[in-house]
Amino acid sequence: MKKVFFSLILTASVLTTPLHAEFRTWTNSEGVTIDAEFVKAEGDNVTVRLRSGKLTTFPQTKLSSADQDFVKGNKASSPAAATTETKPTVAVDRKAKWLTKMDKAQEQSKETGLPILVLFTGTTWCPYCIKLEKDVFSQSEFKTFADQNLVLLMLDYGPGGTPNNKKDEKLAKEFGVTGFPKYFLTDSTGKQLANNGFHDGINPSQFSAWVKAAAPKK
Repeated sequence: MKKVFFSLILTASVLTTPLHAEFRTWTNSEGVTIDAEFVKAEGDNVTVRLRSGKLTTFPQTKLSSADQDFVKGNKASSPAAATTETKPTVAVDRKAKWLTKMDKAQEQSKETGLPILVLFTGTTWCPYCIKLEKDVFSQSEFKTFADQNLVLLMLDYGPGGTPNNKKDEKLAKEFGVTGFPKYFLTDSTGKQLANNGFHDGINPSQFSAWVKAAAPKK
């Protein structure tokens, strides 16, 4: 079996309209090759299109010196870059982590195209919050699902729902939170897609199904 070309590969959209473009052989720093078309270079990353139509993005530092020179000479002149709209992508090795700031979650949502799970909880005093963490969020099945399907935002409140800061207080009012735990699924703009709370028998499979039913279809 052929080795995977790069360890950091991003999933991407498949083009429905074929382009007449030139494909070339790319070689990484370990000597592994793929046949692909140069699409664009942004910052330290390079995006190419495989013959299957999929877009793949990886660091320029993973390329051979000859390929790096090729990229430098074609940064602003690729016809595919001018005709292709690059959609948000999710790294295959992404590990979802609980964020604590809404602006950071929205930024990550825009970058990945994933919905945000906004969790209002009380991890030190709320029995059902603690049980939800134990039955769902701490389970490996949920973590694996979240890696490719969710941006995670945890807003942790003190006893009785006391906010830790003004921003968390404002968010609780905006979302209309009156009890804990309460969680919402939103898009990158903050538009609410669905909401729910703890209930008996909840598990990672049920939670994943809830997300899939509410999340925008790709």
